[in-house]
Amino acid sequence: MKKIVIEPHYLGSLEYYIAILNAEEIQLEVEDHFIKQTYRNRCYFNSSLGVKRLVIPVKYNNRTKSKDVTIDYYQSWLRDHWGAFYSGYGKAPFYDFFADEFKMIWDSKPKYLYDLNWEMMTLCLKLLQTDRVIKFTSNYHSSIENGYLDLRNRILPKISFEERDFYLPFPYIQNFGNNFAPNLSIVDLLMSEGSGSTEVLMNSMKSSG
Repeated sequence: MKKIVIEPHYLGSLEYYIAILNAEEIQLEVEDHFIKQTYRNRCYFNSSLGVKRLVIPVKYNNRTKSKDVTIDYYQSWLRDHWGAFYSGYGKAPFYDFFADEFKMIWDSKPKYLYDLNWEMMTLCLKLLQTDRVIKFTSNYHSSIENGYLDLRNRILPKISFEERDFYLPFPYIQNFGNNFAPNLSIVDLLMSEGSGSTEVLMNSMKSSG
C-alpha cells in the first residue's frame, strides 16, 4: 500500500490530486511552519484572459504552524474568488451540478486556512467519487516514518510540473480557446468533465508517478 505525507492545498491542482489518487493512505502535514508562495493558499482557474492566479490573504508569522494560519476576510478575496469561479465556469457543463456546494463552503467563512482547504478537499474527493484514508500529523518531524513517501513541499507553483514525475497532461475540453491549459485547479476538471474527471486524472498519471 502506497502511503504519502503531503500538505493541504487550496483547491489543489490536477498534479496534486494525482498524488492523492496514487496513494491509499494520506497524512496531511499540518504541524509544519507555514510557507508562503505555495499552493497552500493559492490556485489557478481558467478565464477568458487566460490562466488566473487566485490567492487567499492569510495572517501568520515565521513561527505560525500551518494549522494555525488564519484567513484575512477584511480583504476582498472571497468576492474575487467567487467572481473568478462564476465567470470562468458559469457556462461549463457541470457548473449547475456542483457550484452550490463550493459556494456553501466559501460562504461559511472558516477562520483557519486549514479548515477551508480540508473542506474543499473533502468536497472534491466526494465529487471524484474517491475514498482515501486521510490522517493528520500530530507533531512535526523533518524525517518521516518508514513506509511513507515524503511529498511535503514537492508540488510548488514556482516549479513547473514538467520537472516532477506525477502529471502528464491529458487534454479535455475547456471553456476558453483551443489551447489546452494544463494542471489547473481540480475545479477546472470537475466543471468540465464531472463524473469523468477521475478517468482523466488516471490518464494523466506518469507511469513513474
